[in-house]
This record gives sequence, structure tokens and C-alpha cells, in this order.
Amino acid sequence: MAVDNIYSVYDLIEKIYDAKVSVEDPTTNLSIGTSDLIIAQTNPRRIALVIVNLSSNIVYIKPKAPASSTSGIRLAPSGGSVSMNFTTDLHLPAQEWHAIASGAGSAIYITSVVLR
Repeated sequence: MAVDNIYSVYDLIEKIYDAKVSVEDPTTNLSIGTSDLIIAQTNPRRIALVIVNLSSNIVYIKPKAPASSTSGIRLAPSGGSVSMNFTTDLHLPAQEWHAIASGAGSAIYITSVVLR
């Protein structure tokens, strides 16, 4: 039985934040190489972001500027990840994100939550 017309997590988010959201979940993974690549464009409507390193290589990510092995957040091979949301990380989910890997063909998975 639903409480106060809350039937799903989407209803709960709408009730708490007075906002509607949707999930942006790509159908394919991104392939990162040894050159910097923008993996998420700036989006002021993005309120949460998850990035997972699926490859056997190290991946580095960085907001607003090219990532490198000496400048960025290190995502360990085979499942290293980062998740962020506006309530704990303020504007970070909305920033442009860059990535670079220690080897070519390094797959990453990205999903995000955006305001509708």
C-alpha cells in the first residue's frame, strides 16, 4: 500500500525535492584511450553522476580540464568507480568531465540523473 501517493522512488524524489528526474543510461560503454577525452559535457540539470572503470587499465578522470596520471581522480581497474550527487558534492555532477587511460580501448560505464 502506498503512503501519501508515493508509489516509487520517483514519487518520493518529487515529494522531497519538488522536482522530477530521469535517468540517462547509455546503451553502450565509452572507450577511453591514452589521449584525453570529454566523457560528460557540462549539464546544469545533471544532479548525480556515476562513472565505473570496466577495463583492466587504470583510468583517470578530472572535472573541467584534461585528465592525466598526475592530475585527476584514479579509477582502479575492473570496477573502480566514483559517484557524486548535488547534495554532497554540490556542483561537481554538473561539470564537464574528462578521462584518460593507461591503455587503449579502456571501457567505462557512465550513468546520470537529470532534472526534467
